[in-house]
Amino acid sequence: MKIRTSPLSDRTRRFRRLYAVACAAALLLLLVLRPQRYAAACAEGIALWAKVVLPALFPFLVLTAWIARSGMADGLGRKLSPLLRRCGLPAASAGAFLLSIVSGYPVGSRVVADLQRRGEIGRADAEKLSILCSTSGPMFILGSVGNAMFGGGKAGAVLLTAHLFGVLAIALPVLLFRNRSAAAEPSPSPAAQRSAARAIRAPQARAPSDTLGETVREAVLSVLCVGGFIALANVALCATEDLLLLAPPRALAELCLRPFGAQACAEGIVYGLIEATRGCAALAAADAAGLPFAAFAITFGGASILAQQLAFLRPVGVRAGHFIAVKAAQGCAAALFCALLLAF
Repeated sequence: MKIRTSPLSDRTRRFRRLYAVACAAALLLLLVLRPQRYAAACAEGIALWAKVVLPALFPFLVLTAWIARSGMADGLGRKLSPLLRRCGLPAASAGAFLLSIVSGYPVGSRVVADLQRRGEIGRADAEKLSILCSTSGPMFILGSVGNAMFGGGKAGAVLLTAHLFGVLAIALPVLLFRNRSAAAEPSPSPAAQRSAARAIRAPQARAPSDTLGETVREAVLSVLCVGGFIALANVALCATEDLLLLAPPRALAELCLRPFGAQACAEGIVYGLIEATRGCAALAAADAAGLPFAAFAITFGGASILAQQLAFLRPVGVRAGHFIAVKAAQGCAAALFCALLLAF
């Protein structure tokens, strides 16, 4: 059944396309006019990735992907299936949730999109599952942010706990209280759900020795992709500063934080809305009070991580506005949990 598009939606798509082209053209013009400045910004982003993200993330990506492909995670996935079925999600959701927890952005989003494309979960289930399978990798939080940036394992443990509680505190109510449109959508048949479980486990049934080289190649591509997004986001941050676009939100953040004596965190908060790694680095350098704001930045993800996730989710019907709003709510919940953990 074809869905008719209204003239308004067509105009909106054209406007978004023109806006994206205009932004790209403006950035290209700035690159031509000030090549040295933007080359340095790109190099700074790559250096941040190489020094902080790569050493902590790459070994973890290899090990978790190898464990997943070898089939060792099947037992835990089966144990999670009854819990997710109580939340109105098919059994295939357990594998997606497990991979998201151990691998981080944007693996969960990719798996959710794959399940929906194969017809193993419905579109409404994909939208609900997308906000559950949207967690940062534990090694990034513990190693890259907690240890390398904030200088201690305790900071990483607090961030990881607050992050997971923040995601679950918002996602579980959405899963438990299904709206009418989701309830009206026919669920996949039991045969499709069994096919989903087999499809997730099928590539994992190979011998571990056969999958090591493949997982290393995939980990290299994934970690290079992360570095590319960080470098590009750093260039975009430099461009927004040159165009004076960051001055108003930074001034507003300073105004809001002044009563709490945390105005030094304003720049890191604004940076975190665009790229979480750069935002966390700025927050760690600015003030010890920046840990709750770092929890928000990690959980919300910033424009860079949101773009990675939505690249997988939008083609399968996940609404971008709804997804971003839920991620913002999860970020606020994570910041609140982090502040409570620090208080005790």
